[in-house]
Amino acid sequence: MYSKHRTSALFLVILNLVCISNSSNAQQKIEQKSTAAIEKKWELTFSDEFNGVGVPDPSKWNTREYNRRNNINGPDGWWSKEDSYMENGNLVIRVRAIPNKNDDNDSIDYSCGALDSKGKFEQLYGKFEIRCKLPKKQGWWSAFWMMQGQVNQVGNDGVDGTEVDIFEGFGWGNKLNQAIHWDGYGKDHKKIPHPIYDLNISEGFHTFTLIWTPEVYKFYVDGEETWSTSGGAGVCNQLGHLLITGEISTDKFLSGNKWANEPKPALFPDYFLVDWVKVYK
Repeated sequence: MYSKHRTSALFLVILNLVCISNSSNAQQKIEQKSTAAIEKKWELTFSDEFNGVGVPDPSKWNTREYNRRNNINGPDGWWSKEDSYMENGNLVIRVRAIPNKNDDNDSIDYSCGALDSKGKFEQLYGKFEIRCKLPKKQGWWSAFWMMQGQVNQVGNDGVDGTEVDIFEGFGWGNKLNQAIHWDGYGKDHKKIPHPIYDLNISEGFHTFTLIWTPEVYKFYVDGEETWSTSGGAGVCNQLGHLLITGEISTDKFLSGNKWANEPKPALFPDYFLVDWVKVYK
């Protein structure tokens, strides 16, 4: 009797293990099928791998040029066309110290590059990705972001217009910033910032992603979700365009150690490298 019961018990253990294994395999197949379905649903709508030399493709990008960060108490931070160019399979966004460009009394100014796709590529909802290498030097920051709808329009809590910072990265430490802004940039301005610390992003290339749906903005770094928000009272429901930029300012707040840190001429030039940009719907 003991032997018979022992055999039955062993049979039940083996049967349970087989059932568990089959259940696990079935679950894996379901998850794999689900993941494949999710990936399959994305359709590529825009791509630039920056494989040329010289000026970025003018059919895809506008190259910015103006005094981006005016400072009456110090050097200005310009956006200049010559600081956005393609080289060695990358888009290069360069920062440099330059001779004073206007009629104030500064001994120098600063300049960096900026691109946008306004009027050339705009999309409502989807997946927006960049693979890039962040700067190495303090004093400036790089960004991949979107302007959606009419950001300067006050009211409607961003549903009619939102700035979405997919990432803002710095040339010192491992801090990263993600954020949304709406209701203009004056007294009515509103924002939700999401700083992230101690990410391993200071070396090599990394991928930054936004998934924008009618219900939510979801942010990712190297495939890992880092933040999710529905904004003020809802997600913007208007077309948005892309921006790839460097920024440099000598304003005390922006050049403090809570943001870009102090720019110094001897640190530059420095570079923000972009491998590719891809958008899906």
